[in-house]
Amino acid sequence: MSKVVMSLPEGMVKNCLVGGGISLLSYVLLQMLCALLVDRGVLGLDQIYPLVCITAAAASFLGCGYSVLKGKGTSMLSVPVVVVVFLSLTLAAALVTTDAVQIENGLTGLGLSMAAGGLLAALVGYNLPKGKRGRTGTRRKKRR
Repeated sequence: MSKVVMSLPEGMVKNCLVGGGISLLSYVLLQMLCALLVDRGVLGLDQIYPLVCITAAAASFLGCGYSVLKGKGTSMLSVPVVVVVFLSLTLAAALVTTDAVQIENGLTGLGLSMAAGGLLAALVGYNLPKGKRGRTGTRRKKRR
């Protein structure tokens, strides 16, 4: 194994893959909900691209939040890894289902939305309480 893989916190690779899977699953479910809303006439066709970006950010937030919570805030390195896994899975699915993926079709906005969701999860995860630190018990009195 390389030094980079050996120096990662324990279980980080698994947490990142699971977080990417959670992101992809929640993205697909949110897209189905948006398609249902468009089909019922609640939302118009002109609102599809903003909805795609919003659902990508929300799905990325969920997956990155999982990896941050499972990692107990020891390393924020898992957040960009989850975003890369999520983007790679999404691009792989797009390449399987279409002939070509073009940047002009909104790929940049989708990637930035995923990154924004991951950044929000990192900020929220960084500000969470870290748990009990040090000793829990009586304090020592200062002697003069």
